[in-house]
Amino acid sequence: MLRLILIIGIIILLGAPLDSVARDDRGTLRGQVTDAETGEELIGVNITIQGTDFGAATDLEGNYEIRNIRPGSYNVQATYVGFDRMMFTGIEIRAGETTDLNIEMTPEVLTADDEVIVIGERPIFDIEESGSSSRVGRSDIDAAPVRQIDEVIGRQAGVIRDPTGIYIRGGRAEETGFVVDGVSAQDPLSGTGMGLDLGSGALQEVEVTTGGIDVEHGNVTSGLVSVRTREGGDTFSGYFSHQRDNTGTGSDPLVSGFATDVYEFNLGGPSILNNQILKPLGIGLPGELSFFVTGQVNLTDEFFGYTADQLESSLYDSDFWSPRMDNRWSGMLRMTYRPRSAMRIDAAYQRSVTVNQNTRMLQVVGDDVQIRPGFQFFHALNLDNANTYTHDSKLAYIRWTHSIDSNTYYRFQFSRLFTRLRADANGLDWRPERVEGDLDPASIVVPPVDEFETGQDFRYVLPGPGLVNNDGLATLWHDHYAEQYTLRGSLTRYFFDQNNRLRVGFEMVFNDYQWIDITRPWVGAPIAIGEDEEEDETLTQTSRLGESSDIWDVRPRQGSIYASDQIRYRGLIANIGARLEYWFPGDFVDEMVDNPDAPIPDEVREAYYNDTYNFFGNRFKMRLLPRISVSFPVRENQMMYFNYGHQTKLPHPSHVYAGLDPFYQDRSFLASLGNPNLDPEVDISYEIGIRNQLTANDALNISAFWSDKYDFITSERILITDVTGREVERAYRVNGDFARVRGLEVTYIKRYSDWFRGNISATYQRAEGLSSTSQDALQDLIVGGQAFGSNVETPLAWDRPWDFRASATFRYDRNSPFLDIPGLNQFQLNISGYYRSGIRYTPSEFIQNERHPITGERTWRPIYERSTDPSDRFSESGPAWYEIDLSFQKWFDIAGAQMRFTIDVTNLLDTKNPAIINTVTGDSYRTDYPDSQEELEALRDDRSWDVPGNVRDPRYVDPRDNNRPDYMNPANFLKPRHVMFGLSVEF
Repeated sequence: MLRLILIIGIIILLGAPLDSVARDDRGTLRGQVTDAETGEELIGVNITIQGTDFGAATDLEGNYEIRNIRPGSYNVQATYVGFDRMMFTGIEIRAGETTDLNIEMTPEVLTADDEVIVIGERPIFDIEESGSSSRVGRSDIDAAPVRQIDEVIGRQAGVIRDPTGIYIRGGRAEETGFVVDGVSAQDPLSGTGMGLDLGSGALQEVEVTTGGIDVEHGNVTSGLVSVRTREGGDTFSGYFSHQRDNTGTGSDPLVSGFATDVYEFNLGGPSILNNQILKPLGIGLPGELSFFVTGQVNLTDEFFGYTADQLESSLYDSDFWSPRMDNRWSGMLRMTYRPRSAMRIDAAYQRSVTVNQNTRMLQVVGDDVQIRPGFQFFHALNLDNANTYTHDSKLAYIRWTHSIDSNTYYRFQFSRLFTRLRADANGLDWRPERVEGDLDPASIVVPPVDEFETGQDFRYVLPGPGLVNNDGLATLWHDHYAEQYTLRGSLTRYFFDQNNRLRVGFEMVFNDYQWIDITRPWVGAPIAIGEDEEEDETLTQTSRLGESSDIWDVRPRQGSIYASDQIRYRGLIANIGARLEYWFPGDFVDEMVDNPDAPIPDEVREAYYNDTYNFFGNRFKMRLLPRISVSFPVRENQMMYFNYGHQTKLPHPSHVYAGLDPFYQDRSFLASLGNPNLDPEVDISYEIGIRNQLTANDALNISAFWSDKYDFITSERILITDVTGREVERAYRVNGDFARVRGLEVTYIKRYSDWFRGNISATYQRAEGLSSTSQDALQDLIVGGQAFGSNVETPLAWDRPWDFRASATFRYDRNSPFLDIPGLNQFQLNISGYYRSGIRYTPSEFIQNERHPITGERTWRPIYERSTDPSDRFSESGPAWYEIDLSFQKWFDIAGAQMRFTIDVTNLLDTKNPAIINTVTGDSYRTDYPDSQEELEALRDDRSWDVPGNVRDPRYVDPRDNNRPDYMNPANFLKPRHVMFGLSVEF
């Protein structure tokens, strides 16, 4: 609280008048406001100059005058009850002169979402906004080489996108909120944040909020991604495109490619059935009805060079959905109905299906020491037996918006989100029809056998390749689904000539979660159950539910009520709000707490009753979350802003429900046990910044942000008594850790006429805490026998201190050629790039030399192990990443349609950015190993070739070394240069 008071005091001091420019060096704005339909003068219209405390109201004759304005370019806004809100951009004020601005306003009822009619060029940013956000419109999406929603998000300031996920301002991937048309589209069980995989063709606008999240959004402690999808208009429009990096003939790629094909189409416009057919017959719906339908297919074999013969998924009978290694299908149908001007109904159905072998599809606890990409290199020799991940998501909603009068509107929205994720051994059911022996993947010695030269009268056989070569199957079988029914409602009311806005709302979410997680489901001795006479084989089965398992079906509920009051006074804009969130763990938890056979410690049962409230026999928790944001002018076109807010994130359901049912007990070593009394993780964030509208086409934003994260979930080992009466150890989740993020961000935006727009940004931040995952403390106890990171604050695994990025778009839409170069007209060029700190890692330290396999002396391979010094956890960063992307488009107008050719190049310079770090050298793994063994042995004394002890070292041919050859892993680096050619037609 003391910190908040201090910050408010600083803001008040900085808000004092800062300039003393002579009044005769100022200008004046004046004009008259009339009704566009009747020509009558309008009395009491509010005229405000954005980014200042200047304003006026029209008099009895509709006139206004604002004096003493500093020379410059301004945006002027006019608001009046019952009329459209209007903004005039680029209004020039000159010293000692009077600028005339007459305004004609169109009568209209209040529209939702603070819609504004812009006269002139749209502002390059909202100078009065009190939060930090990036808005990416349709034109920017079309210009960039992006095809998926995560690619759009990853290009924004404050966002780090890598193969493991998206991290916003130092938060974890699962802390980011993902909202589509006002509906949460996260998979609450996968932990990756992106439940719905929308293609770029469905996106109208993407807003990435990195600071100052609005009070209507909850269950998010990092950033918020809000997507507005496209809708049909008054005229018909359509689009079809195909992009590829190959010839399609089975030959080599055109330039450098991964056998990628991207198909996209959309069609939108007014409903012919209703407007042109049914209406004339007198049976159509009144008002206007429009539609928009879009679809995208993104197929690729990726860049790893290893492919399965055919991906299979046990969710589908056909392999139609998985012709390549990564297969993404998405589609949307949206209908918009306006019965009359004050009413609007939106309805949509959206679906995405993804089938690939990326282990990051199921990123729940992140228990890797170093967060790694999802390529299953261990199965590289036989990817047909690796895990296939299938993610099927469906989102449907209907939304009703109604303006009661010129000052009030309300909105109700009902939605259903269904997400399902299946991980199987490339289509294998969890219980095979036959159990024919040990199916565990392994690297074994196979003929022809290579011998290790000993020079003695005995022989050693060299081990296998370190990769699966025994036809073994991936050991995970997983299936979950999450079904969410959500009802949202809000009421917005304006007071005092729309200078005061009050918004109240609620959200009710009803969930149904099912979770099945089985490791090695075929474990157990085969038991004969009969004979297969046709195939002359003995049928077998096993009675065990795998080596370990976790099964539960629960129905938690959550929701909130919130209120927000926005006050505008002489340029100051204050948003003061609060959100009351509640959470019902559900009947399953309530019953298990009451069940004496459930493996729940007695002290936890007691704490559950003490920490929860009773509502008609159901237990729940709640928390009040205040949020405040303020912006005010320091001088003309310069606004200071401040944000303060509390956010929470519910624990992953597996941390709550795992192992509670006494009937389904996992008897593996240190199996997980849920904690029914877990609290949500809490984030308390602050931000202070200043926005500068330098000119109508230049803007500079500087912000400092920090957040304190409490009740991070960590693990401990506890003893419980199971149903058999014996004591067993369990991995138990508790709220025990914390983290903090500090940072500074600078963004500059530039626009020149209609042919250039660009921006550059620089971010420095530090994300530190006690642990990076809920598994860290437990893993340290198992490996090191000590609480490795207890009470030691170190960088978090995803901490990337420096991030610089820039983007520029050149658009030349003229008939005459650019620079008189023939053919160089009607084209667009987008170029973007970034430079950022490398990924974090915990260094390995030299222990000793290994014993020679013949002499037994410690003169053999140097052995390195992860440092056990608590201060070394993720203390080092690998080499910096940098990349440049380019997109060139050329179009032609043909018979009312537009044909467009595109060339997209990602990683133009073909930089090798390390995604996996050799923790011995702090660099990427070397890939330039010589071919001969003699040359390899000559490198033994070169420390730059050393590798950790769990990695095979090709310099030492050793009969005892069956480790993986990680230096050969193609996922060691990010995607190399990729060139895509495309052709599209639009009308």
